Amino acid sequence: MRRVRGFSLIELVIALTLVAVLGGVLLERTIYYREVAEKANMQQVAADLRSSVNLRVGELMLVNRLTELDALASENPFDLLARKPQNYLGVLDGPSPEQVPPGNWYFDKQSKEVVYSVDLGRYFVPDAGGVKRVTWRVVLVQGAAKPEWARLELVKPYRWF
Repeated sequence: MRRVRGFSLIELVIALTLVAVLGGVLLERTIYYREVAEKANMQQVAADLRSSVNLRVGELMLVNRLTELDALASENPFDLLARKPQNYLGVLDGPSPEQVPPGNWYFDKQSKEVVYSVDLGRYFVPDAGGVKRVTWRVVLVQGAAKPEWARLELVKPYRWF
């Protein structure tokens, strides 16, 4: 009678190596796509903020109250949203980057800027100080004698991917 044998040691090592390599590739792709989703989410919230600022300006134009545009530049754009994002921390007074948990939005009361603190950011290029964040500000568009429009603009360009 012949003995039935299982895997040899070399076959077991090859199978475990193959599983480890495939697991590493899967983990890398999962992290990459989580970061892509974070960026898309950030861009969607920024687009919602931009639209809400535009709608508020249009509303002020309809009721002939363009004199209130100056105030819009210092107000929190999140107050214009029907529903704030879950990761919105609120109004903060000039926090240091260490005070803000990554992956959250806030309005900086001192600088009058909307800030997103990047969470994953493996492919995000940080600013000169090494901080991973993206900032926007409501900017007034000047007409002949007074502001004619307001819009949400990036404070400085960023590179992500």
